Amino acid sequence: MMKAVEAVRAASIVSVAAFCLAAMPAHTAAPPGSPGTVPRSSVEAVLTQGWADLTGGRYEEAASRFRQVLARRSDASEALFGLGIACGKLGRPQEAREALERYVRLQPSAADGHSALGLVLLAAGKRVEAKVELERALRLEPQDLEAAKALADIEIEEYDGPRAVAFLRRFAASPEFDDEARRLLAAGYAESGDYQGALTTLGSMIDRRPPPVPEVFILVISSALRAGDTAFAVHACDLGLRLYLNSDEIEQRCLHVVSMSFIKQLESTLRGSAEDVPALILMGRLLAEIADSMDQANQERCITLLGKAVALSPADPVALYNLGRGLRLLDRPEQAIPTLKRALAANPTGELPTLIWTELGLSEQKLGHDSGAEDAFDHAFQLNRGLSRHLVASAFIFHTFLMTENKKRQAEEVLGEILRWNPTFLPARMEHARMLADQGRLVDAAGEAELVATNSDPDDLTLLRATHIFLLQLYRRMGRAEAAVRHEAWLKNTRTASEP
Repeated sequence: MMKAVEAVRAASIVSVAAFCLAAMPAHTAAPPGSPGTVPRSSVEAVLTQGWADLTGGRYEEAASRFRQVLARRSDASEALFGLGIACGKLGRPQEAREALERYVRLQPSAADGHSALGLVLLAAGKRVEAKVELERALRLEPQDLEAAKALADIEIEEYDGPRAVAFLRRFAASPEFDDEARRLLAAGYAESGDYQGALTTLGSMIDRRPPPVPEVFILVISSALRAGDTAFAVHACDLGLRLYLNSDEIEQRCLHVVSMSFIKQLESTLRGSAEDVPALILMGRLLAEIADSMDQANQERCITLLGKAVALSPADPVALYNLGRGLRLLDRPEQAIPTLKRALAANPTGELPTLIWTELGLSEQKLGHDSGAEDAFDHAFQLNRGLSRHLVASAFIFHTFLMTENKKRQAEEVLGEILRWNPTFLPARMEHARMLADQGRLVDAAGEAELVATNSDPDDLTLLRATHIFLLQLYRRMGRAEAAVRHEAWLKNTRTASEP
């Protein structure tokens, strides 16, 4: 289930500027005669223009005007608040933090200041400090939905679903309860084991137009499977797979319910026109994923379907990417590489260039071209940094490659960035546990690995086995025989259960 919660975290739920612009305080200028003042009307005019710039998205101009006001009146609290918001939007977290800290010292009972400061701290990865400010904001203003959402986000990162639910459930009937809040509430229910609660919260969203973000489908599919509602999981997969053709995350969850009959149903919709391209891509992708269990004829069919998509839309970077990906999955990297390069030349946008470069890296790696693979993976990683929704799985592939190349320092840097992007991405947490053990921090390594063992999806046996083997060996090394026996028993029971 945690894979679905990881996806919610990856959606970048904290929007500092959106909250702060909605929470602008009433203008309050310093009184005439204050030290260092200029005429009140002049200060107010600059301040008013600063807020106009801020609301108009002219953040640099807004910051400059707020600084002008503060140069004349250092205790102008409104200017400090505005400067904090502008700097947060400009990606200057330290200056934003300093301005907002000065604001809350001047206005200690201002919920908006504590909430904005907490959001800035959270965006900078300072969760402990952020939590203090956000809880203070919520005490001062119990109806502060943005603070509640941010606190729920922190609790989900800390695997405390019930607390996340407690922060958000009371807002559910409010007209301000937005899609972001619903996603977080559903993730809290799922983390708590209440999969039906997650479905009730999100289920109706998947049929909406325009459709919700991929994370909603990921969470709905996972929750439906855990709740035993296979029919709804199939419905969500049918919609999600068509809407987000390049989403590996949706696809991996749907492999639990997708069958050859599903693929045949898609085939029945084909009409021999360009409108067939999405269905052809989807059929080819699904066949490529189950290639290991198929005969040679079906593997060829996979490539034929993807090839037809390209023939119908030869300049479509999505079709070209998926053909290249299929060729790589079916061990044809020498054919995949030129196809993926054609996809790059077709001007892909959004996440697609990152995905294409990642596939190029995997294809080069399969051919034993380590230098070419590293260049491609690094290119993908640099693009990934600029995405609003980071592709942690792509970055983790780069980390794994660097480890195989024994480039541990670079691998640690990439891993650190992955964990900043999404602290709930459990494969990265497991790698972090290994690094802690290598550094001799055995107790910390055990704590990190136990977290992975407790929160991993029960169906992810690859990760679970690796985690329990690591813990078994680690506890033996630490002389903790009783703890080692527990993990040895898990491995024995799982092996017995998987035998015919």
